[in-house]
Amino acid sequence: MTLKERFTQLLSLYSQDTELVSTLWNEIETHYTEKHRTYHNLKHLDEIFSYFDTYENELENSNLISFSIFYHDVIYNIWKKDNEEKSADFAMQELQELLSKNDLSTIFNQILATKTHEGSDNDTRFLIDFDLAILGQSSEVYQQYAKLIRKEYKLIPEIVYKKGRKKVLQHFINKPFIYKTDTFINLYEKQAKLNLKTELNKL
Repeated sequence: MTLKERFTQLLSLYSQDTELVSTLWNEIETHYTEKHRTYHNLKHLDEIFSYFDTYENELENSNLISFSIFYHDVIYNIWKKDNEEKSADFAMQELQELLSKNDLSTIFNQILATKTHEGSDNDTRFLIDFDLAILGQSSEVYQQYAKLIRKEYKLIPEIVYKKGRKKVLQHFINKPFIYKTDTFINLYEKQAKLNLKTELNKL
């Protein structure tokens, strides 16, 4: 299933207005295909949904998680530190006529959790783990991810980038656990810590 088909299918549960659905999808696609995005793009969404499909039965409200996935990086500016907040606000604006206040609030908080990497409920913890799964992949896959991140930040001078990247890597290394679910801890925690330490040592 393509991302567009997935989105259309999801939205069909809330609206029969095909023009509205098409407009909402086009706005998502426009944002995720911005030229500066080399990692936080549509491929990133595809990767997250591959984990979503595997663990959907573990989720309590898979529809809301789907919305959160689609919108969690919709705003991505390398010069800003409020991308998640802006993405959450964008989602609220786009979906306000379709979802209840409670559902909107859930999505808002889930998107913000992809910044703090902390979640108090099952679905949010899985969302965080889906988003960070790349950290625990093979060293080859991880190295390619790291290259794409550097390319995304190509306008940042090397010395500044290295300082910021080291801070991010050390933050994750210092955490007792990167992942929030037992499933992902068992699958990826050890490899993620190894990947992060390896990159840190090369900087």
